[in-house]
Amino acid sequence: MTGSVQEKKDRLYIKLRYKNKDNEWTSKWVSTGYTAKGNIKKAESMIPEIIEKFKYLEYGETGGENILFTKAAKQWLESKKGKVATSTYEGHVIYIHKHIIPYFEPMKLTLDSVTPKHIRDYYEYKFRNGRKDGKGGLNVQSIRKHSMVLKQIFKDALIAEQVKRNPAAGVPLPKQEQNFKAVFLTGDEAKKVLAVFAGHELQTMIYVTLYYGLRRSEALGLRWSAVDFENNTLTINHTVVKNVTVERKDSTKTKTSMGVFELLPELKELLLERKRQQDENREIFGNTYIDSDYIFVWQDGKLYRPDYITRAFQRVLKNHGLKNMRFHDLRHSTASILHDNGWSLKDCQEWLRHADVETTANIYTHISNSRKQIVAKNLSEILAVQ
Repeated sequence: MTGSVQEKKDRLYIKLRYKNKDNEWTSKWVSTGYTAKGNIKKAESMIPEIIEKFKYLEYGETGGENILFTKAAKQWLESKKGKVATSTYEGHVIYIHKHIIPYFEPMKLTLDSVTPKHIRDYYEYKFRNGRKDGKGGLNVQSIRKHSMVLKQIFKDALIAEQVKRNPAAGVPLPKQEQNFKAVFLTGDEAKKVLAVFAGHELQTMIYVTLYYGLRRSEALGLRWSAVDFENNTLTINHTVVKNVTVERKDSTKTKTSMGVFELLPELKELLLERKRQQDENREIFGNTYIDSDYIFVWQDGKLYRPDYITRAFQRVLKNHGLKNMRFHDLRHSTASILHDNGWSLKDCQEWLRHADVETTANIYTHISNSRKQIVAKNLSEILAVQ
């Protein structure tokens, strides 16, 4: 569908051009409410909104009351192409085509006939039977992502006046017992983790991640141009993420996620050694070496894939009999160690580059509760009557 500003009897209209259900070009004129004199730019600015409002016409529908919800979901997905990050769009594709459409398609629900109960039932079904391999349900964190997509589909439909309300708004997610709790390492426990990675391919990455509390995407996104060996600084300004394809971007999770750290002596030594190894590999592989500015790459210069990092990290922990934890728990453990050493909430927020202090406070609360449980257990063992 396209739109253009047209004048008729000193009034401005948006002329829409689209193909109807018979694949024939059709026009629709929509009044802007403006007179022609001096209002061309205002009318032009309305074109995207008008197209969004009447886009359902391209599919031969008469409005939200007749268009199938599954078709509306596909339209919404198509409208996001090129407007969101690649990794975000690929996530939307998975949620809609692998989960939402297969569940709702047999119901033949129109867009405005979907109720909060339908949404709740979907969450409950996914919670118990949502895995595509047939091995049970999805966790609440995964269902929350489905919820965000559903809410956005209906929010956009509400703006386009295709529905009168958002049935996904306010629908609670299933409650789940946390089988995998966040791990908050103490300083001594963190030293053990660092020790088992001595000489491992990921050693430097583990050190940098734990010392600076980096997210996995930030650690993978570190580049040599972000390291100033002369002034001893390390800058966080780039990320590498993956959903289906690997996406590299000069941005972080939030604006506050960008930061400049002091390059500590032990990390400087590790990075210099890694740089020396990369220079050797570049000579060994010659023309076949994949040259880039990234720090964490294989011997041939190929960038690590994000999913490899998590698998390799957990494999090493298991082989050395250490507690199972996510790669992201290294970031939690940075907060834990700072907490144990008396860092203030504000100082911890700045080091971890949280957008707001509430996020840091929530982590501090988890740490404190975790420590209390350990203290209580130790006290129980000490005072137990034999």
